[in-house]
Amino acid sequence: MPLDSLSPLRVLLVDPSLFTAPYDAALTHGLVDAGVAPMWATRPVRPGDRQEIPAQYVDDFFYRRTDSAEASGWRAAVKGAAHLMGLAALIGRVFRHRADVVHVQWLVLPLFDAVAIAAIRLFKPVVLTVHDTVPFNGERMSLVKRLGFRLPLRLAHRLITHTQAGRNHLVAAGVPVGKIRVIPHGPLKISLPIADKRAPSDPAADTYNVVLFGEIKPYKGLDVLVEAVGVLPDKVQDRLRVFVAGRPRMELTDLQRRIGALGIERCFSFEPRRITEEEMATLFSAADCFVFPYRQIDASGVYFLVKALGRWLIASKVGVFAEQMDGTDDGRLVQSGDVQQLAAALQEAVERRPRPRAMSDKDSWDSIGRQTRQVYEELLANAPAVQVTR
Repeated sequence: MPLDSLSPLRVLLVDPSLFTAPYDAALTHGLVDAGVAPMWATRPVRPGDRQEIPAQYVDDFFYRRTDSAEASGWRAAVKGAAHLMGLAALIGRVFRHRADVVHVQWLVLPLFDAVAIAAIRLFKPVVLTVHDTVPFNGERMSLVKRLGFRLPLRLAHRLITHTQAGRNHLVAAGVPVGKIRVIPHGPLKISLPIADKRAPSDPAADTYNVVLFGEIKPYKGLDVLVEAVGVLPDKVQDRLRVFVAGRPRMELTDLQRRIGALGIERCFSFEPRRITEEEMATLFSAADCFVFPYRQIDASGVYFLVKALGRWLIASKVGVFAEQMDGTDDGRLVQSGDVQQLAAALQEAVERRPRPRAMSDKDSWDSIGRQTRQVYEELLANAPAVQVTR
């Protein structure tokens, strides 16, 4: 079936925990414009959160009775059991929604998810988007975690990654080149207004606000940022304010002790929690610069959220940063883990207060929707080879 016919094509997309609701919503619009009828298998929207994906494209059956359960020692076990029930229901939803293709966006319990993929692939082609092609972004893994990462890659009929670096990681992991498609990550929109800071800079301004935003995990290099601030001259430290905001996924006590030992408490402000949209808009409006001292990454949702705000960016030369930033007019690229390079980039930003050139969105969601539909079409055109029925 040719792509340009744009005949209705039904796809069941799977993001059980709504890990990336803004991305899911943007992809939905791109798919609809490409002639795809999407349906998302997710959890219900939590109180206080916005309905990012239009409601008509959502079947929120995952964790219906457990998602709002209070935290307890049993919560992980309850959530795990609920996930298994959701996977069983997912197989039925494939037929209820008459899906032509199943597109898994995120794995929650990879080994169990792999069993569901193995069952679904008996009837329908399965696409898996691999947002992080280096397992757990380089953190140590047990044998079970390694198996949980690799098995779904083998079972899915097609894999989508967002960068050429991601493609190379998958090939190095033994995935056949012909199974991988590189489809870029598009820009994400912020629903609330953000103050425009692209006016001429004022090098004499008292403080320079740098933001590290998002879940705080070891691979994001917060420790490297702390050390870099620690080697800055006193006069630069006096003007620098670093705001770290996001839910911690690691212990922060040692880092906070290190900040105290370096005598740079005045430079850091922590909000170790999931902040509201209103708080995010206030934080982003005050930001002069966003920093990404990551050790490893493929695509960063935060980068795609802030790249069009007219702020200076400082990032490690890895993944999407290396592929999309030029390191001159839009910010600075530094070697991953290099404290001195990061410190130099911070000092330059504080002293010069540079402003980036206006960024153009190279990859529209319309294009991404068409490219994604093309992956679906390829699979459906070779249905006997992937053992599916329509």
